[in-house]
Amino acid sequence: MKVTNWCRKLSATILAAGIWAPSVSYAVTIPLGDASFEDFAVPAFPAGAGYAYSDDYRPTSAWVDDLDHNAGFYNQDDGNSNWLYDAAYAEGGSTARKRPAPRTGNQAMHGIGYYNAQETGAVFEAGKIYTFSAWAQGDDDSTSSTSRAFLYIFDGSLPFSEANSLVFQRFAPDTNDFVNRALGMTAAQSQANWTQISLSHTVLPGAPEIGNPVGVGLWVAADGALDDAALSVIPEPTAVVLVGLAGVTLLAFRRRE
Repeated sequence: MKVTNWCRKLSATILAAGIWAPSVSYAVTIPLGDASFEDFAVPAFPAGAGYAYSDDYRPTSAWVDDLDHNAGFYNQDDGNSNWLYDAAYAEGGSTARKRPAPRTGNQAMHGIGYYNAQETGAVFEAGKIYTFSAWAQGDDDSTSSTSRAFLYIFDGSLPFSEANSLVFQRFAPDTNDFVNRALGMTAAQSQANWTQISLSHTVLPGAPEIGNPVGVGLWVAADGALDDAALSVIPEPTAVVLVGLAGVTLLAFRRRE
């Protein structure tokens, strides 16, 4: 009992001194299918066009065109879709206007106002923070909004839609989220011109998505491109760190409920 009381007093003293803090939690990567849009090799530019729509890149690519949409303008895997393009097409293409040079590898995804999404092999867990990100850039003929993009995190047990998403966000140059390729940029300059965009979702205790697949989605306007998508989760801390005045560090482990 005396030991317990001493520990409690020490804890209170250290906490009051401002040197008791949660241990650092590092983000853990959750694998995404075709994260860099490279799994399907588009026909080489110029003879093979240098781009491909979903009726070609699906099902090789894990990014499902218009996932769960089957009416009107949006129909899953119907070929009317965002498209993949290669580095050579970015520098030439069917017009004189250049797309963003792929940030890594040889390919990126260009928008035309459709959705792509996928369900991952991970499930939502209470108390964890999930972050979905991608790198964005607009064409060199974009306005401040025609290269806009949306990112989504959704419960994979439900049909994917903006209304069903747990969180979503608009990103564009007009809100200073990323920039467009400037006229006259070289491929190397465009590669350095990408900006990472991201959104996060915290799973609260008792949330309905707990135990269901983690889903992520994107929408890109006709002058925008994305590359190098990623998904991560921050685990719940398992300890607190006590930093002694003499530089001695003690770990006080917290019992998991």
